[in-house]
Order: sequence, then C-alpha cells, then structure tokens
Amino acid sequence: MKSNPLKPELYVTDFSKSLNFYTKILGFKVEYQREDPLFAFLSSQGSHLMIQELNPNEDKEFITGNLEYPLGRGINFQINTDNVQKLADNLKKK
Repeated sequence: MKSNPLKPELYVTDFSKSLNFYTKILGFKVEYQREDPLFAFLSSQGSHLMIQELNPNEDKEFITGNLEYPLGRGINFQINTDNVQKLADNLKKK
C-alpha cells in the first residue's frame, strides 16, 4: 500500500455502523484497527481515510464546533473508483 500525504480522520458517533458503511458498502479495506479508542485506517484504490468513534469527554482539544448529527457538514471528499456503478448500486440497496 502506498501512503498518501493527506489522510482525513473523521469522528463518528457509531463506529460499527460507520465501519460497515465504508467496508461493506463502499468497499474500503481495513489497513489498521484499534479498540481504545475505536479507530480504523481504511484504504480503497489509493484513497485513504481514518475513522474514530467520538468521545466528547476525551477529545475536547480537537472539537471545533457543535457536535450535531450529521457530523461533517461543509466538507466534500472525492474518492476515485474503477466501478462507480457498483458503488451507486450498493448505496441504493442500503
């Protein structure tokens, strides 16, 4: 695996649900995972991202705004794929 210079780390409120979304629906591979705190480094066709379950009591130094669902408003990610139809079909099914 080639490492990209930019790897966004996203806080999530439901780690299992988010991990399922990225791996089972979007087809990302878990490259590294840890349990405390719940964290995963994911890759897919050269794209990388990290997810970590949010703990507002522990992560105060990184919190920059109100933590209201859905998190991540105001940012867009472009992820390359060789089969956009498969991704679209998986998203429609779920």
